[in-house]
Amino acid sequence: MLAEVKLSYQLILAKGNSSIQDYKVARLFNIPLLTRTVNVRQEVHWCPPPSNVIKINCDGSSIGSHPCGAVGVVFRDYKANFLGAIASNIGHATTLEAEFAACMLAIEKARELHLSHICLESDSIQVVNAFINNRGVPWRMRVRWLNCLLYCKSINCSCVQVLREGNQVADALAKNGQGLAMFSSQWWPSPPSFLVSLLDRDRLGLSFSRLA
Repeated sequence: MLAEVKLSYQLILAKGNSSIQDYKVARLFNIPLLTRTVNVRQEVHWCPPPSNVIKINCDGSSIGSHPCGAVGVVFRDYKANFLGAIASNIGHATTLEAEFAACMLAIEKARELHLSHICLESDSIQVVNAFINNRGVPWRMRVRWLNCLLYCKSINCSCVQVLREGNQVADALAKNGQGLAMFSSQWWPSPPSFLVSLLDRDRLGLSFSRLA
């Protein structure tokens, strides 16, 4: 009987994560551990805009049981030169509302800077679709959204989706915004230290792996 039990254990393949806890449990019961493999589905990198266009990456985040929203926006030119960035804490907001708020802040800041050729990049497909067909906008944001679209129609403006791995700088800014005082914003005319490595990666065209 003991031989049969030992044989049955040897035939078992326990699937788990690559964690020390799973390893200890498998070793305790003498069960071979087969960890799940991670496949790289795609290499994603940030792409600079055409020479006459300013690319504006934007991202929103929302955390907590009573979600607090924050947004991040970064401006760069065709040489990947840093032109400025802003992070803002927007108070109570869902993730979707934070994504829309990030795009609207990007447009409003572009207007303040008198930019006339811009490309907005967001990793939210809902935001991109709303820019194209004006549908799916959170109701309490509709007036502000329509004002932003009105400005976009007066300049050369496009809005495209970027995979999250290609939006790392804006994501880092949004996370920084979570630490700001409620409803406050911070503008950086030069790169803050927490962005330097990410900006360098984008400038060099280095990619981030998108995992399956």
